[in-house]
Amino acid sequence: MAGIIKRIWRSGPRRVKRVAWGYTLQLNGKQERRFNVAWSKDDARDALAARILERDKRREPPPDTITLGMMAEKYLLHKEAARKRSIRNDRMALARLTSALGAETALADVTAARIAEYSAKRLTETSKRLGRPVAPASVNRDLSVLRGLLRLAKRWRYLTEVPEVEMAREPEGRLRFLSEEEAVRLLDECRKAGEHRVSSCRSPHLLPVVTVALNTGMRKSEILGLTWERVDFARGVIQLERTKNGRRREVPMNRAVYDALSVVKGADQTGPVFRNLNGAAWGSVRTAFARAVEDARIDNFRFHDLRHTFASWLVMRGRSLKEVQELLGHSSLTMTMRYAHLSPDRLREAVMALDNFSTTSAHNPATAEISLVSTRQN
Repeated sequence: MAGIIKRIWRSGPRRVKRVAWGYTLQLNGKQERRFNVAWSKDDARDALAARILERDKRREPPPDTITLGMMAEKYLLHKEAARKRSIRNDRMALARLTSALGAETALADVTAARIAEYSAKRLTETSKRLGRPVAPASVNRDLSVLRGLLRLAKRWRYLTEVPEVEMAREPEGRLRFLSEEEAVRLLDECRKAGEHRVSSCRSPHLLPVVTVALNTGMRKSEILGLTWERVDFARGVIQLERTKNGRRREVPMNRAVYDALSVVKGADQTGPVFRNLNGAAWGSVRTAFARAVEDARIDNFRFHDLRHTFASWLVMRGRSLKEVQELLGHSSLTMTMRYAHLSPDRLREAVMALDNFSTTSAHNPATAEISLVSTRQN
């Protein structure tokens, strides 16, 4: 039990009233009380906070005794305080790691060799949920969390060195994008989903949601979580605060996006853009989107592929990869390079750069021999 307390008494011949602020704190099974006549209430509060920190610091385990399980708890608390969006995934990854490596394993014993063994073993396992071999990308997500935990441990001086974490080799990422004809069919089915009053897959917001995705490259979570406060019609931009990489970015609106959001816009331009009748965020378009894709006779296509379509169309129309990177919000150009092969003139322009270079000497041995003689005067 801890708290701020106030002590009042009278002393001296004139019975002068005196006040002292202090604190009470449970320490080692005993109640500690301390007062000081020079303290204000805020001083007492600061003193209590300092005493609690001192008490808790004593409880910290020595660096050489901290285990993987203990560090996992500290890591999760640290990330929860930072409001990390993927905390649920981190918790599941650490559950797998502590189960495989041992929660009671000393953190210093989590070596590069043991991490490599964990990675190799995971790659031979079958996913219980999907019924297929665990993908390298899934293993790398676990390893990424472990690497972050170890780096944090070094920063907090629980480790002197971070062991090497070698990532599993991943195949080239999936890249499926719509042809223009497929896009027309899909948008037509999305329009029908908004008009069908009786259909179990009716979704009045499906058409504007898909239109925004196709014309901005925004992620589904960014679109469904969009609020009117972030839509600036005057400047023609959408302001994204909470993105996957944690960075703010602005996405320009073209005419298709402007018109789609104008249709959704009601009298009350606050709160979620896509909402239910009760004002709450719409939630999901998964079922309606899957039905629209099926009815449009489009194979092997997911909602995230709308983002690939946006980027692919830009590159095929000659926009630079740097522009695409900024619009998608990629933290590095490496992620955007998957679209590089779609540029129609990328390799042609490289070869055309030789047009001004004379190849006469390459075909004429005599000329070539002369060109090798220095013309500098002695």
